[in-house]
Amino acid sequence: MKAVILQGSSAAPPPPVALAYATRASPHTTLPTSQRPRDTAPTSRHGVVALSDTGAQWALVNMAANVADRLQADAAAHNHIGWCDAQHRAIVLTDAQVDHVAGLLSLRDGSPIDLYATPAVFEALSRSLPVLPVLQHYCGVHWHIIPVAGETQCANFRIEQLPHLEFTALATQGPTPPYLAEHETQSAAGHSIAIAVRDRDSGQRLFCAPGAVALGYTELDWMRSADCVLIDGLTTWPADEAQDDWLARRKVLLGVAQRAQGGACPDGFECASDGMVIDL
Repeated sequence: MKAVILQGSSAAPPPPVALAYATRASPHTTLPTSQRPRDTAPTSRHGVVALSDTGAQWALVNMAANVADRLQADAAAHNHIGWCDAQHRAIVLTDAQVDHVAGLLSLRDGSPIDLYATPAVFEALSRSLPVLPVLQHYCGVHWHIIPVAGETQCANFRIEQLPHLEFTALATQGPTPPYLAEHETQSAAGHSIAIAVRDRDSGQRLFCAPGAVALGYTELDWMRSADCVLIDGLTTWPADEAQDDWLARRKVLLGVAQRAQGGACPDGFECASDGMVIDL
């Protein structure tokens, strides 16, 4: 399994309010409406990753506008099937944050997009931020529902182009996109997910949570067994969780390169950089 981080570094440090939110957020606390992530969390999210089982075909996790434009212009990207003008283009969305979905419109020319997302994300992109109806008039979109919704917190799925990889989606606590109406945020699960990936041949595991604000014990169970962890730099987890228990030989923080003092990440972590390649 191979992963390439297409958008992982932050151009500027997050505002103080973002750091304050990250400090107080807890996966065990239900915030009142006036204190939900909609009001305090930063809207800029980093985390666009390309995944491949054999290096022959690729699937993208999220799609930012600047990444889509760069892929179209970068001649080297055309060597990777699934990144640009491939016959099959597969994209997994972890949420409906603008920074994770705006690049879909830049992919409007070409073959249909195989889009994997939860019901909540499909609804948001069909009604509140109608990206999908627009794309249907261009390349077209094949919907692949990831059934994390209501009381269902976890679901397995497969991507046809990557037959050697098994995917598991896990509900996470993520910031609510500001464009969503209040009644659209009441679902018990599905507005934000993490992705656990297992290579069926090598047994290697990757855990990817680019949009999570806080991780609970269920997600941590998956993280502990992963060989590589990719998480947002503002993500929090229970204070009693010991990183020494994590098996991962690569632990990468997304969106913190400029925030870390002296350019160094916290102990045990790497700061993501655009173009970083991870071989598992």
